[in-house]
Amino acid sequence: MTIHLEFPPDTLSILNDSHPVPLVQRRMEALWLKSHDLPHSQISKLVNVCENTLRAYFEFYKNGGIENLRTINFHRPESDLCTYLTGSLF
Repeated sequence: MTIHLEFPPDTLSILNDSHPVPLVQRRMEALWLKSHDLPHSQISKLVNVCENTLRAYFEFYKNGGIENLRTINFHRPESDLCTYLTGSLF
């Protein structure tokens, strides 16, 4: 499956920069490699993610550009017990 993405020159320079968050750095590296027309199988091996994750990175970029790549949404489930702990214990 081929995913067509546009990479303007200013975007390429941003993708080539480093980022302090490893997840974001990996996403940006994957897109940088995609901009150089490498096959998805090779990109996934180079950035050490499965091809499904790689396609998700491409969708992030396609739907929201660089800012969407930089967005991190960690799943932080909250226990039902937290409602009891928010009040004073004494």
